[in-house]
Amino acid sequence: MLGPVEVTVDDRGVPLGPPQRRAVLAALAVDADHPVSLGTLIERVWDLPPDRATDSLYAHIARLRQALTGTEVSIERRGGGYALEVDPDRVDAHRFRRLAKEAQTHAGDDLTRATLLAEAMDLWRGAPLTGIPGDWAARVRYSIEQQFVGAIVTWAQAQLRMGRPDLVVTELTPLVPRHPLAEPLAGMLMRGLRALGRTAEAVALYARLRGYLTDHLGIEPGPELRALHQELLRGDHDPLTRAAGRSGTRELLFAQVTGSSR
Repeated sequence: MLGPVEVTVDDRGVPLGPPQRRAVLAALAVDADHPVSLGTLIERVWDLPPDRATDSLYAHIARLRQALTGTEVSIERRGGGYALEVDPDRVDAHRFRRLAKEAQTHAGDDLTRATLLAEAMDLWRGAPLTGIPGDWAARVRYSIEQQFVGAIVTWAQAQLRMGRPDLVVTELTPLVPRHPLAEPLAGMLMRGLRALGRTAEAVALYARLRGYLTDHLGIEPGPELRALHQELLRGDHDPLTRAAGRSGTRELLFAQVTGSSR
């Protein structure tokens, strides 16, 4: 789900059919291993359900069942609806949430937290539910993307504390333009640039973000980003990275995430 909706077996894609059929699969996968009522499925798949929507839904489910034959995934009738019978951890969106939640339990262990979040980030292949139309898909897409932004901000904080601003700058540079309203993401990139001695680039990044917000929304950046901007202009040290700087850079191995996968 973190990209085009697809099923893979041994790195081979399973033919699923047209976008509407993939929407049915996504509507089941978001509640993996739990029943989803017919009414809920119809609401998720169609903004304006057609006549005989139930018959269309049955046809899509029949085709999906056929496509999933021989895999470890099946669609079963359960509780007055249908359930996608699969271990939720084998659905990338559910695995992402589990890893991000687990990372939050390691507040005092930046290495473990960063490693878990890097694994979560590596699951991304593009915009969630790519190619799936409709209001429901748009809401799910927005919700998951917000969770992704939160996860990468937490990852960046851990990396800066461990003295790895180079990795933060590499990963966040392509992401910030794609999420222009995510001020915490821009703030982490600005901090990473400052830690590398590239303060002028951090100030320029703030100027671009401020321009976008004022031009498109008529608002100024929030107080935290404005305060960070003032710190940059004054040449203040960053308390988030100062401790890491004293202890020196630690060479760590992390799952790498390419900008093209977001």
